[in-house]
This record gives sequence, C-alpha cells and structure tokens, in this order.
Amino acid sequence: MSILYSALLMGGTGLLFSIFLVIANKTFHVEIDPRISQIEETLPGVNCGGCGYASCASYAEAIVKKGAKLNQCVVADKDTLDALGTIMGTKVVKGEKRIAVVMCRGDRESAKFPGIYRGIKDCAAAIYSGDVAKRCKYGCIGLGSCVSSCPFDAIKISAHGIPVVSLDKCTGCGNCVEACPRGLIELHPVSQKIHVYCKSHDPGAIYKTVCTNACIGCGLCVKAAEADGKSDALKTADNLVIVNYDNYQLKPEYIEKCPTGAINIEQNIIIK
Repeated sequence: MSILYSALLMGGTGLLFSIFLVIANKTFHVEIDPRISQIEETLPGVNCGGCGYASCASYAEAIVKKGAKLNQCVVADKDTLDALGTIMGTKVVKGEKRIAVVMCRGDRESAKFPGIYRGIKDCAAAIYSGDVAKRCKYGCIGLGSCVSSCPFDAIKISAHGIPVVSLDKCTGCGNCVEACPRGLIELHPVSQKIHVYCKSHDPGAIYKTVCTNACIGCGLCVKAAEADGKSDALKTADNLVIVNYDNYQLKPEYIEKCPTGAINIEQNIIIK
C-alpha cells in the first residue's frame, strides 16, 4: 500500500510540474525571428570580429533586431551579400576593401639593435619587461603577435624582421590592429597606396642612431604637396609627417622628396 501511495504521489507531483512547465512555456515564450538563423547560416562563420560583433551569430541578431548594415562582414563575397540582401529584402553594396598596413620600415638593415631579445616571443611581453632589442621606442618589435592573431594567415614576419601583409588574404578584420601593442598597424582602403611608414616623434637629428628609414619631419613632402596645390594632403606635427586620410590626395611625386624613404608606396604589402 505504501508503494502504491508513493507512486501516486510522485506521479501527481510530476503531473503538476508538467502542467506548470507548459503554462510557463506559453507565458514566457519569445518568438525568434527565423531570419536570424538564416543569416547566421549564410555568413562565413569565421567569427573573426571584423564586423564589430563578437561572432557571426551576434552579427546576425544585430542585423535583424538593431538594423546593423549588411555589408559589415569583411569576409563576405558578392554571393554572400546577395544572399543576405534576399533574406532581408534589400540590395547590398559591398564597400571598398580595407587591408592592414604596417606603419614601420625599421627592418634589420635600417634599425639599430644594440642587444638580443631573449624573452617570451610576444610583443607586449617584450615591452612590459623592458627587454626590447630594437632601439627605436616607436618601432615594430617583430616578435609576431600580429601574426598569431590573424585567422586568415594574411600576415607574416618577413626575412627582414618586419610584418608583411598579403593583399589577397587580408580581410581587414582588425585582429592584428588590436594585437600590436605600439599601434603600428592600421586599416586602410586599398585605394590608399601612399603612407608615411613611421610613428617616431624623435627629432630628425638622431634618426641615424635609431633607424635610417625613420621620418625626420623635414617637411619636404609637405612642401611638394603644397606646391602642387594640395596643402591639405600632408602636415608636420611633433617631428612626424601625418597623412590627411579624410582628404586623401597623395601623389607619387611627393615620395621623391623624402630623404629617408619613410613616405612610400605599398611597403610591407605582398601584391600578387
């Protein structure tokens, strides 16, 4: 009799819980827009973060719920964008491709290395420990933190000790930008081919003791641009020439005036 009573008690309790769960499910049920899963399945699934969201799933949800732009995925090709447009009922235009640009030319031939680094193979660790072999305090450490951060195998340390970026493989996800502790990597549209490959603010008089490829802030390229009627193209500030990317209008002729080659065309980029 006690066994039957226990069975009935447990069965009744289970029935009550089942009824409660059914009611709770109907009460708190949230309808999920099927477009979210459709978009997530359409996206490349790399989860690189180049779109500005933590994952493809987060980006898919942002598109449907927050109206995020459909062309933010840096990996998506035309077919993917067309598919996204079909799901959302609109036309998607892919923006200009952006790639990583390493703003340093302080390689083994030009930069001064008074010592040998023997620590952890990580750029941030080298800076924090103070054990940096390269004398320039603004230059590339060259230990490859940017390389290990790239999910597309688009950046390598060259034989000269400076990272080089593959124009074909780079998607502009920005992982290497975040990985560089000295802020030497920037994302730029592929149409911007001329850059000042230096971040040093040291006076020009000491550049020979640090790096012969450094910008010395002489302003010769700035004057060349001014003579060409492009006074807004370049400016000199704190011993460094700065490019006006908001009004990008540089010409190869300005490069010829640079005595160190700091301003140049597509350095540190592999073009096939």
